[in-house]
Amino acid sequence: MTRYTPEVEDGTLFLVGDDDRLEIGTDDDVLAAVGEDHHTLEYDHKQRTQPWLDAADGTLDVDIREAVTTLPHGPDTISELRRYDMSTEQYGLPRRTVEFADIIVEILEGQGKE
Repeated sequence: MTRYTPEVEDGTLFLVGDDDRLEIGTDDDVLAAVGEDHHTLEYDHKQRTQPWLDAADGTLDVDIREAVTTLPHGPDTISELRRYDMSTEQYGLPRRTVEFADIIVEILEGQGKE
């Protein structure tokens, strides 16, 4: 299964896998669509006992720019994003950029305690 890794070139975010490259939009536009620079995840007591989690106070601050420029994605995400082009606008931003931001928010909201 191909994993698509983010690459930023001249401020534009691409998801790149094997011989494929999909433009997502500028990293600033992705942040604008997400609506925040940082997202705080909250963990319950049981989750805090995991050795990989360094969150004694039960929270972990996620840098959105870092997340969108490092988090790999699978082919299903790429197929979904291909349905949207870069010329169609939503909220003054390219539709694909907004859809990608929605995916990032969904991933973040799926973390931490429910």
